Amino acid sequence: MATLTIDLPEAPQAQTAYRLAADCPRCGAPLVLRQNRHTSELFTGCSAYPGCAFAEPHDPRVQTLSTWVVQAVQTLATQVVQVQAEARRQVAEAQAETQRQLAAERATLDRTVRQLIALAPPDRWPDTPLAHELTVALVALRQTLQPGAKRLPAAGR
Repeated sequence: MATLTIDLPEAPQAQTAYRLAADCPRCGAPLVLRQNRHTSELFTGCSAYPGCAFAEPHDPRVQTLSTWVVQAVQTLATQVVQVQAEARRQVAEAQAETQRQLAAERATLDRTVRQLIALAPPDRWPDTPLAHELTVALVALRQTLQPGAKRLPAAGR
């Protein structure tokens, strides 16, 4: 039995590229950090290669700076989200406190109006025609103090 041997050229291996926080000055595509296969030196190249052949020697200070800027922006974005959440919480808390105060003021006003109604019933002051009108106005006012009431009803004259 004969053995057939074929020598195939080595298949090129995919080159690892790391995206940088910058764009190509020629075409606007993202820049990537690559390594020269022959010399193992790092260089910055366009991710649109071979359509754009922009390349320059890699300066590690640029990568350090761009990495720091990206981290700073991410930190700021996180802080903005936290501040917005805290602001929403504080607004909700203030609205709840306002509602509690409004309910307490309504209760106080309602109690005062009930006391006035008790003091001025028309049968207690039969000779005063104003007593009936006063009682009607106080009852109408009391109805507007109920939760959900929108406005004071027009008084009849």
